[in-house]
Amino acid sequence: MIPLLRSFTSVGFVGRIPGAPGTYGSLITLPIAFLWGSIVNENHLLTLGLILIIAVAGTLASTIVAKHIGIEDPSEIVIDEVVGQWIAVVAIPHHWEYWLAAFILFRIFDIWKPWLIDKAQRLPGGLGIMMDDVLAGILAFLLIQGAAAIL
Repeated sequence: MIPLLRSFTSVGFVGRIPGAPGTYGSLITLPIAFLWGSIVNENHLLTLGLILIIAVAGTLASTIVAKHIGIEDPSEIVIDEVVGQWIAVVAIPHHWEYWLAAFILFRIFDIWKPWLIDKAQRLPGGLGIMMDDVLAGILAFLLIQGAAAIL
């Protein structure tokens, strides 16, 4: 069971690629989110439902995997980046500039961890692993939506 959970939390072992696993997890999310949006015809409620399911499953699986590995927040776990990055792009305009901005903003907030994002990371187990990325995704989403409304 642990190998299956590790495969899920590392998104098919993307999280085990040396270098910047969080960035790789975010990058792999972009084509997935774009294709999913095309398939469901931009049904944002359906997409948010899927993201919620992945977030809950990712939280539970991350708790088990982190405990198994013996590291509080293993870098190989990137399912949280998938959830956070997907939140950042869930309903933004389908123009590459917005998607690039969402990617960059999400990565900045995920790495920098301002205020509540840092506090969320301190939550126990998989909840802490997941919630900082959820909040980083929400913050990136709000900034992109604000920019799209102005432009």
